[in-house]
Amino acid sequence: MPKQEWIRAALKKKGFKLKDVAAALNVPPPRITDILNGKREVQADEVEPLADMLAMSARSLLRSLQDGKATTVPGDEGAPRVPLLGQIMGDGTLAPKPEGLRFDSVAPPPDAETSEGLNCFIMGDSSMAGLIAEGSLIITASPKVHFVPIAPGGLYVFALPDGRHVLRKYIRDEKGEGWLMAVPGAEFESAVGYEIFRFTMLPDGLAPKGKMLTGDDIIGGVMWVHTRMIEPEGGTRVEA
Repeated sequence: MPKQEWIRAALKKKGFKLKDVAAALNVPPPRITDILNGKREVQADEVEPLADMLAMSARSLLRSLQDGKATTVPGDEGAPRVPLLGQIMGDGTLAPKPEGLRFDSVAPPPDAETSEGLNCFIMGDSSMAGLIAEGSLIITASPKVHFVPIAPGGLYVFALPDGRHVLRKYIRDEKGEGWLMAVPGAEFESAVGYEIFRFTMLPDGLAPKGKMLTGDDIIGGVMWVHTRMIEPEGGTRVEA
């Protein structure tokens, strides 16, 4: 993560102190120092209040955090937000948003040309813990609207025939056959059995017969992952 000294300069110009930012973000002051030093990301539910203090759009703030310097995204004001659809689970079910969540939509990623075809999910369990922490925000992009490369190593949301949506990593084995895998953390690998699917880039009419997903079943490729603070039972905030 880059250092964010530009935030310190912008706050000073507007007459804010770090304790003012900490109060607005509802975190201890040392957390703000960690952000400035590049040791902590701005969490998803902190983007809006910090953007307000800096008098910039949420999307421009995300670009600035990415660049490590103040950057304005051209034509950003008024850009449609991305809906938060709920928690995507390893078994393909979509659970409701966590209780007490303070937002139901997010700013589009700074490198997205349009909000059309974008959706946001919360990673609801540890089925992808090897790559995406539980509680993280995931923004997916429809291949019908955005340039979404379909290649081994990519993460994609697939529509199953029974109506479920699964998030899986596309891999190819030594025989060149495609598979869609969950990537749980090591402590879950033996305890949790998430479905594995065959995958081919051939369209439905040309795909081999049997239980196999195709490129036509992709509803979104993972475009942006944002680790956020999750609220465990009891209300104490912890790092995801």
